[in-house]
Amino acid sequence: MIDRYVDMGIVIVLVLFFLIATERIIEGLWRSVWAFFLLKRQEEVDDELTLSQSRNITALFIYPAALFAVSPSQRIFALMLIGSIAYLAVKYAIRALLDYVNRTDCFKFIGRMGINYLIPASAMLFLGRINIWLSALCIVPAILYLVMESKVVFKNNFSVFFYILYICTLELLPAVLLIRLFV
Repeated sequence: MIDRYVDMGIVIVLVLFFLIATERIIEGLWRSVWAFFLLKRQEEVDDELTLSQSRNITALFIYPAALFAVSPSQRIFALMLIGSIAYLAVKYAIRALLDYVNRTDCFKFIGRMGINYLIPASAMLFLGRINIWLSALCIVPAILYLVMESKVVFKNNFSVFFYILYICTLELLPAVLLIRLFV
């Protein structure tokens, strides 16, 4: 009985958030799809404050909604949400450290750019509740994110070895650890 009330409470919070921020969510969805394939468009979205805020609000809505849709219980939903927040905080700290050491801001940009790919991946995960093959399409934004990430890293004159090390430690290792933890 309590599970139903908790589910209903989470759905009400998500619906209220959507109703309050509908205009920003739709604009953020449009802009992240618009900037999906071209690095120059992603830089434009990142430079304009209102567009980046709309993108961030969209991510704040769609990611928890997707997690809620695919999680079988409230406990797993809470663990996935807390784990995601911790994972993103650690990635943010490591990127900030990399920017400080290398005297650049490309890794902060990579973090902000990642939100453009988190939104469609979350939407596909959310739609995966309807059809399992749609959730398998989450790999497409992940691959495109890695391609754009490589463009940013190489544009800032980092070596291939550095990029491979970066990918292994900041992108692949946490994902493998999370999969290993839950499987």
